[in-house]
Amino acid sequence: MPAGFNARHTSMVPSERPPAAGATFPYIGLAVAVLALYAILAVTMPLNPYRAAVALVAFFAMGYCTLGLVAGGRIPMSVAEILAFTVGLTILITALSALAVSIVGIPITEFAVVIVGLPLAVIAFLLRRPATNPWMAFVDFARRLFDFSDYTKGEKGVVAALYVAVVGAVVFLVSLANVHYPDAPSVGLALTGPDGTANSLNRSFVLGQPKSITVTVMGNDTASLYELRIRLVPLNATGTEPFHTVSTTSPLRMDAFGEFSEPIALAVGASWTQSFTIALDTAGTFTLRFELLNKAMAVVTEGHLPVVVM
Repeated sequence: MPAGFNARHTSMVPSERPPAAGATFPYIGLAVAVLALYAILAVTMPLNPYRAAVALVAFFAMGYCTLGLVAGGRIPMSVAEILAFTVGLTILITALSALAVSIVGIPITEFAVVIVGLPLAVIAFLLRRPATNPWMAFVDFARRLFDFSDYTKGEKGVVAALYVAVVGAVVFLVSLANVHYPDAPSVGLALTGPDGTANSLNRSFVLGQPKSITVTVMGNDTASLYELRIRLVPLNATGTEPFHTVSTTSPLRMDAFGEFSEPIALAVGASWTQSFTIALDTAGTFTLRFELLNKAMAVVTEGHLPVVVM
């Protein structure tokens, strides 16, 4: 029998299918650039529509880099799957960042994109180096980043000072979350009764019998001119009815849809107080409105007193 006649037959088709190549994520470098750009804009530019547009792109770049970090080169994915997982990871990371922001107090966009997204993107970019093991590439990068063996003493001192400054800046920015700044004072309006408190405001009027109501307007840190407007509005008013001006004599005699106005000048931090004697000449259920208007005739603040006239 010729040699090799009894040789074992081998299959031309391998019994195991070779593993499919995973997604390559070619745009991670661009995503890192977008995240770095937003990090610069967040520091140098006030909030505006252009910065908001870059932030939106940076959010999805963060999800794309995270997907590249988790699945790149190992899991085969179609373009539609990459898009879907990118959106999902963006939403997930943003939600988790929102929870962290509620504790730290840093704005959600800056926290998610700069503090979370940019480091993830840089790690994803480094782990895509094909020359060596991904984790070894990252470790090698970190080792070379902090290797100052060939620096002079002066250069090492400068580097140390820069690192201390960077760490100090991060600590300072995070510590600002615990600093509480007072809100800017706003203009206020208060209604009080005969004893100087709101408890003595009488909401029941006898037809034609006057009652005293004291109005106090408190200014803010800007001097300005205002107008105090008093209106008697029926409970069933639709909001389209016209108002008519009542006489400025004391007591103020007001009927349904009656209106009285008085100009007010407030200095910085000053207050204005005046007592009005008001008689209501229409029976029914009303709201006595005290409105403070600015120069543009827009209502700045107001006080409402529900009244019943019998």
